[in-house]
Amino acid sequence: MIEEIADSPRLFIASDFDGTLAEIVDDPDLATPLARSKTALEELANLDHTTVAVISGRRRADLLRRFDHPGFVLIGEHGADHGNTTGPETPALAQARALVDAAVSATPGARVEHKTRAVGFHYRSVTDPDETVEGLRVEARKIKGLRLLEAKKILELTDSSVDKGAAFVELRRSLGADRALFIGDDVTDESVFAALQQGDLGVHVGEGPTLANLTVPDPSGVADLLETLLRARSTG
Repeated sequence: MIEEIADSPRLFIASDFDGTLAEIVDDPDLATPLARSKTALEELANLDHTTVAVISGRRRADLLRRFDHPGFVLIGEHGADHGNTTGPETPALAQARALVDAAVSATPGARVEHKTRAVGFHYRSVTDPDETVEGLRVEARKIKGLRLLEAKKILELTDSSVDKGAAFVELRRSLGADRALFIGDDVTDESVFAALQQGDLGVHVGEGPTLANLTVPDPSGVADLLETLLRARSTG
């Protein structure tokens, strides 16, 4: 399958970040892309008719600090942050921020992540977080105009209706790509796998149910796959 997409006249390669290009770590600020994956993506982006994108739940500013290749397309906040987000904050998001701030203050080990269009409650380091997380879900559902996103040890509250799948489809359309590859590890990546077309390749990282048609065990497996794709496309 790698050899087939490597021969595409116009290839679109997109990936999640945490758990895919980088290992999951307790402190998200310390996450860094595997050197092999970053190098392979940079060299792929240097090839003709090849576009590389990172579509992440992180803020786009976080991605910019980790990827400095001028050809990369960087999209943050599950598709909501293209770097041109403007306008006043909605009342729904303001309420969500206050709700999560209060929960973090009352929960040892929890961490808040304020984004442009969302606020995240990180509970990877929380002992027995189930009751707190469920309480947040219940209260968040009372706020009109708010949407909940469940990820690995993160509950995110957002006022955006965009997801990764919609961002992927729009970018692919604008590029006129013949085939696409998407790599992701989390439930938020399933919207992209669902949007893939015949001849595309979806790669899921790790265990668990997925709509992807290929699975690799970990970010090191992602690096192997990207290096294989680079060799095939460079010599094709």
